[in-house]
Amino acid sequence: MSKRHQYLSLSDISAGRVLADDLLDKQGHVLLPAGVMLTDSMLASVANHHIRQLSVFTESEPDKDLDEASVNTLKQHQLARLDILFRHIDDQMPTSILLDYLRAYRTGDL
Repeated sequence: MSKRHQYLSLSDISAGRVLADDLLDKQGHVLLPAGVMLTDSMLASVANHHIRQLSVFTESEPDKDLDEASVNTLKQHQLARLDILFRHIDDQMPTSILLDYLRAYRTGDL
């Protein structure tokens, strides 16, 4: 899979673009993980963090033409990334609800 990406001004990015790199805040916390498809509300939230540009995959990125095995590999990578991001929670915490929602979103069960 090709990893071509470019940095674009936030004003030039529309909903539907895919983030190429993890978006971190000033403390190093992940605001948005790489591979997420950006929505209008995400872009508005990013602007509130005074971020002016993002690294997104180029329009010619062949992700739309991936075979089923590649799509499954990408999904597994995204699920593994969730496990890393949520490694310090337990089943009793409200954060586990968010994790369950994100897993369902990533697997397409929503």
